[in-house]
Formats: sequence, structure tokens, C-alpha cells
Amino acid sequence: MQFDDTGAHDQQGRAGKRIGGRRRNALRPCAWLFLLLAMTWPPAMALARDAIDAAHTQYTFDVPAQPLPEALQSYGEITGVAVLIDARLLGGLRSTALSGRYARRDALQRMLGGTGLAPHFVENGAFTLVPVGSVDADEALPDATPMRTPSLPERTRQRGAQVIQHALEQALCATALTRPGSYRASLRFWLSEPDRRIRAPELLASTGDPVRDAAIVRRVRDLPLPGLPADLPQPITLLLLPEATGATPPCRSR
Repeated sequence: MQFDDTGAHDQQGRAGKRIGGRRRNALRPCAWLFLLLAMTWPPAMALARDAIDAAHTQYTFDVPAQPLPEALQSYGEITGVAVLIDARLLGGLRSTALSGRYARRDALQRMLGGTGLAPHFVENGAFTLVPVGSVDADEALPDATPMRTPSLPERTRQRGAQVIQHALEQALCATALTRPGSYRASLRFWLSEPDRRIRAPELLASTGDPVRDAAIVRRVRDLPLPGLPADLPQPITLLLLPEATGATPPCRSR
């Protein structure tokens, strides 16, 4: 498997676009979508009013229907919400055209119409994508607002994605029950200091099998992430998707 911090993938498959416009070499497709979504969240009391105002700020959109990765790139450029994704995992999904002025959440919900995915906003102002109909979809604190992710060097992002990918491959591919590629789930976790282990893992969206859900959490809890950059924002959220057509099976070598 491989992660790519891109918002789009060119037709030749040679490169991806990271939200923000910079490019890098394309990476091997995999069965997972990786989202690094720790957001800067203002102090609850001192900046509460600013946070509420930001949640309702409207932005002007003129985004045609297009491949979903490219639409998400445009969304990030307009709103300032940065996401890291493996664009190729979104396959042939296309966005719904969006024109007019909308708040961040409303715009994203409209853009995702027909994709089978919905935004899930969490307490720290981050969001991830979960299957439509999930108990977590469309839930948010009334005053929650996504804020800009702290800027990270591209090398740091790539290194973090590689370390997490390798560790999770080893952990989840070790058993048939948790082997990725046949299910969809949304996983969020924090990091312990200073040993850089996964702590407090939780599934934001179920795989549909409670036994598998519990097994995934057990497999990743306290998982060491040696070599993980020290300045990655937290929490880290992963969306595990079913294997895409043409993608390299995530556990092929195991």
C-alpha cells in the first residue's frame, strides 16, 4: 500500500497534486484513503465567538462536476481546509457541481452528493469522510468549525504517511478478519509521547461487523510507529476503503 497527500491524479498516473498546488511523484495505489486532519482549534472561551462566526462564514464556489479528488482540491483552496488523501482510491467518483455561496459544511455535503460519502465533523473541528447512512455521518457539535491544518513540510507529511502505512499493514494484514480490502471503516487515533505509539484508537464508522470492529481496535492499540515525525498534528484519521479496481491488494506480499 502507499499513501499520497494529493487532491488529484493526472491521467498519465505520473504525479499527484497536493491540495495547495504542489506536485510530487505518484505512489502505488492501495486500498486505503489517508486523511491527516488535526486542525488548529481556538480556546473554547477566549475565541468561542470567532469559532461560531467562522462556522457560518460563507464562501463563493464555482466548482463544476468533476473527478472527486479535483473537487476536493478546489474545496480546500477556497475554504482553507487542508486534507491529505490518496486520490486514486476515490476511483471514478465524481462530485456534484457547486455554484453560489455556502458555509463550509453545506458546501462539502452538496459536493459529495451521489458519491456515497458524507462528511463527519468531530469535536476538535476536524472532519473525515464516512459512508452515507453511517451513524457518524453528518453529526457535529453545533459550533464546530474546521480550521486550517498547521503547515507541514512535504517531506514530513510523506514520511509520516509511510510510517503509519507500514505499521498498519503489518498489524491488520496479520489476521484474515482485519485484513483490509474487503471492508470500509473510519479510524481515528492519538499518539503517546515520547514513544510514538497509537493510543485511544476508535472507529468513527463501523465496518458493519462488530467483531471485526473490535479486532481492528485491538490490533492497532499501542502499536509502535518508529520513525514517525514528532510534529505531526493530532488526531490522525484514516478512512479504510474496499479495494479499488486496479489497486494493488494491500496484503499481497503477506
